[in-house]
Amino acid sequence: MVMSGEATNGHIVITDFQEKGRGQRGNRWESEPSQNLLFSIILDAAFLDPSECFYLNIITSLALIDVLNEYTGDQMKVKWPNDIYYENKKVSGMLIENFIKKNSIGYSIIGIGLNVNQEKFANEIATSLALICHQKFDKQDLLEYILIRLEQRFLALKKSQLSDLKSEYFHNMYWKDEIHVFKDKDGLFNGRIVGVEDGGKILLELEEGYRLYDFKQIEFIK
Repeated sequence: MVMSGEATNGHIVITDFQEKGRGQRGNRWESEPSQNLLFSIILDAAFLDPSECFYLNIITSLALIDVLNEYTGDQMKVKWPNDIYYENKKVSGMLIENFIKKNSIGYSIIGIGLNVNQEKFANEIATSLALICHQKFDKQDLLEYILIRLEQRFLALKKSQLSDLKSEYFHNMYWKDEIHVFKDKDGLFNGRIVGVEDGGKILLELEEGYRLYDFKQIEFIK
C-alpha cells in the first residue's frame, strides 16, 4: 500500500483480490477473488517503544484467535511469529510494517489475510473457515467482529497490560511445550518452544540448553 500525506489512526483499506499479496519471508499470499478477507488498518502506536513493536503482532494474533475460536471451538493456534493455524493448516496471516520517526513509532500498518470462503488451494497447508466449519460466512460480519476484538486488544496494550498479553499469546502458541524438528543455519535439530521475548524472539529448549531465535533465523519442519 502506498501512503501519501498523514496516516490516519483507524483508517482501513479493504480489497477483494491481491495479485501479489506478501507474507512472511517474502512468501506470496494465495487468495481467490471475493472469497476471503484482505485488509490493512493503520494504528497510532506512538505510545510503544520501538523495542516493543512485537506486541502489535501479539494483539493482532489474539484478536483473530478470539474471533475464529468462536466458530472452531478453541482450536486456533499462533504459529510464531504471525500465522494462525487450525491443526496443521494455515487459515490466516499478517504482515505488520512499523514506520519509525525520531526513535518512536510514527504509525503502524497491520495487513491481515484471512481465508474465509475459499475451498481450493494450491498450497496444501492452507485452509479456510468454510472448510473447517463446513459452511459459508458473511465476510462483512467477520470483519466487523475482528475490528471490535482488535480494538479491545489494542486498548489493553495502551493500558500497558504487556505481561498478560504476552502470557496469553504464549498460551496459544502452535507447538508450545512439544518436541519438534526445526531448522536453522546449521541444519535440523530437535527443540521445544518454551517462551517468547518482548522483542519477539522465540526461546527454544535444545538438548544442550536454551537458544533464542529472531525472525527468519529458524524454520518449523515437523
